[in-house]
Amino acid sequence: MASLVVGTLFLNVSGEEDVVPVLKEGNIAKAFQTGTYSDFEEASREAGLKKGIVVADNDNYHVYVSILNNDNNIEKMTNYLDDLHVYYYIKTIDIPDNFKDTLNKYEDLMKTSTSIVAFNQLNKKILEGYNNAHES
Repeated sequence: MASLVVGTLFLNVSGEEDVVPVLKEGNIAKAFQTGTYSDFEEASREAGLKKGIVVADNDNYHVYVSILNNDNNIEKMTNYLDDLHVYYYIKTIDIPDNFKDTLNKYEDLMKTSTSIVAFNQLNKKILEGYNNAHES
């Protein structure tokens, strides 16, 4: 009788199934987006001015100026763009499997960098790596 009481305490009596969304933590990153355009030329101009890349998505072209995962690097980039008065939107994006290692490698270097020039050069390498991986 005691086991019956204990069993009912742990029984899910609601009849509803627990649904837990599955996120592929290793395949997401934060993109710093400065604009979305329907015209590729406009997006290219924005990317040139902001030292970013153009990413095609259906009929739109997004301009990303950074793609990061590490919280410290995200904070550094946020402070950098805020100091320059650059408008941006941070959004979560899926990243290709063949880009994860590149992102991790350059972000590890970014974490220890004290130079803004080095930080920006590493950011440029990340954007180039994402662009190459995204296009393939």
